[in-house]
Amino acid sequence: MSAGYELLGARGLAVDLNGTRILHDITLAIEPGERVAIVGPNGAGKTTLMRALSGALPAAAGEVILCSEPITNLTRETIAHSIAVVGAGISLPFATRVDDLVALGRIPHGRGPSGASAHDRERAAAAIERVGAAHLVHRDVRTLSAGERQLVLIALGLAQETPILALDEPTAHLDLRHRMEIADLLTSLAGDETIMKTKRTIVAIFHELDLVREHFTRVLLVANGTIIGDGTPASVLTPALISAAWGISPERAARF
Repeated sequence: MSAGYELLGARGLAVDLNGTRILHDITLAIEPGERVAIVGPNGAGKTTLMRALSGALPAAAGEVILCSEPITNLTRETIAHSIAVVGAGISLPFATRVDDLVALGRIPHGRGPSGASAHDRERAAAAIERVGAAHLVHRDVRTLSAGERQLVLIALGLAQETPILALDEPTAHLDLRHRMEIADLLTSLAGDETIMKTKRTIVAIFHELDLVREHFTRVLLVANGTIIGDGTPASVLTPALISAAWGISPERAARF
């Protein structure tokens, strides 16, 4: 991979939802192997930013860059081979085994109408093993705890075998131990070599600033639909910027 390769980014990005501008003037560039946390108050535009970067939402202005190409130039297949998005939760109305759910991550790789191939099953099993969920493989996803479900969803994203793994609040509704375990896992996954022969890039929306400081190399602080801080945790998660983003006093911000 050449130096300065822009794996994921935006240039002057703006996004509208239902006629309202949610994001404006977003410019950033993410390189392979980074661990990037997106933080900010509720309603700041964090999920909208992630959806736009993954191609799920169109730009009203500016552009998204994926693998050094404008995302509008890429096919859905190419996008699905480049970025996997893990949502905050899953609701299934019928019995689904863990291995069957994770095998759905292989759909972008062209599994046929008969379902997952032996190779697909092998890659799904490897993803389940990688997140430490092999003991859950035959369980019905509906019977899993919140922490177990989150592991399975991360495995689903891994099975897609993309250089970018994007996660929307992966620690939501988890207790302290499981939040720490998920953060540790994401740090470990960022060290894995991907099919593009680079280290996996992690982009995740987080609320726990203590975990962000410990586990991420870069922070994007979003407030009022734009990025007001972009850099190391030490340079972004300052009392002044926390105060500006969350609307609390610098004295209280210093506690976080």
